[in-house]
Amino acid sequence: MSDPKNNGKTLWEMLTHRGQEAMVAVAFRNPLDLRIGSSVLVSHVNGPEFEGYDFSVKEAREYVRRIGTQEFGFTDYVLKGTNTKTFDAADEVITRLRLVPNAQGTNDSAFLRLYDEFAFSEDFLAVVKDTTGVFEISDDKTDEKEIYNRINDVRDAYEANVLIITATTEEGKAPAGTTKAAKLEYWDYWRDREIGGGKTAKQFIFVEMDSDTGWFQIWRGSEFFL
Repeated sequence: MSDPKNNGKTLWEMLTHRGQEAMVAVAFRNPLDLRIGSSVLVSHVNGPEFEGYDFSVKEAREYVRRIGTQEFGFTDYVLKGTNTKTFDAADEVITRLRLVPNAQGTNDSAFLRLYDEFAFSEDFLAVVKDTTGVFEISDDKTDEKEIYNRINDVRDAYEANVLIITATTEEGKAPAGTTKAAKLEYWDYWRDREIGGGKTAKQFIFVEMDSDTGWFQIWRGSEFFL
């Protein structure tokens, strides 16, 4: 079927038009207006283990999920931490800064680090599908247990489409050909952690499962403090 918009155009003009459309940069949720390669200040209050590291944005990941007719999205900035004492690639750390919109019109933020990852497991899937909504982690050294509960008492998994951005333009968009898509299911958990002085901070666990491969990743972290 012919396209009415192409009536009167030569073949070369139609091909050129399509090429221009393919070269359009892609906009994505970028709440901090960062660019790939931008520096990000990570204060020492986010963890003494990050003392002496410089962080920069390695990639951005836009998550979009639908609940009924509504669309919800949030952004992960994948950060590469360089050890300024050694500058050795073996000492690099990869973290995520997650920004989730809240009811106040701002963003809740969490600073996450990969806790574990492994191939698909029916037994582990049964853990995250457990109807209690509880996720438990045991410290191998102290045998102490950390107990997390699903955020907002949700029980089912969330399904999300993820846009992975590996380069940005000066305007903060993704150039054509620099993105890829993924689909996953994830489960979110939290708990209150004592931080001293009678104060607490939220600590999080996010379990992600790639919908195509079944690969699991467990991300663990706390509220992010500037």
